[in-house]
Amino acid sequence: MIDKSLLRDLVKSVIAEEVAAIRKPKARSAPATAEERVAIASDADLAAFARRVLSLAGEPANAREIAAGRYPFRLDRPTPQRATAPAPQTAAPGAQSHRIDSGVVTESTLNKLPRGLSRLLLGPGVTVTPLARDRARALGLTFERTKP
Repeated sequence: MIDKSLLRDLVKSVIAEEVAAIRKPKARSAPATAEERVAIASDADLAAFARRVLSLAGEPANAREIAAGRYPFRLDRPTPQRATAPAPQTAAPGAQSHRIDSGVVTESTLNKLPRGLSRLLLGPGVTVTPLARDRARALGLTFERTKP
């Protein structure tokens, strides 16, 4: 017998993913995030960024935005303060992370991310579906909330 609470959570997750998919084409005229910050300090970072661009370009609307220079990638440069005092790390050194500032994180969102990530940095208003939490656990991803 399936637990009613589990079944309810699964139905909620599916509904949230379907609603997000329905809304996606309308929101594609502008990128989903305000800007995507990219830190490139090593060859591994560069390779991860290239994989991210390829995964984004898999959707025709994103490919057009990137090709036209309208997809907002910003180079995350260390400030002088950060250069002298490194930020505390919650994951292993060299761990790859990805930032999501708004919206809903679903299982399909996680499936589109480049492989090799170990954590997701979530903005204050980001919602994570139960199915996405299960998928993140299977992929070995951890979630970390960022401050506003």
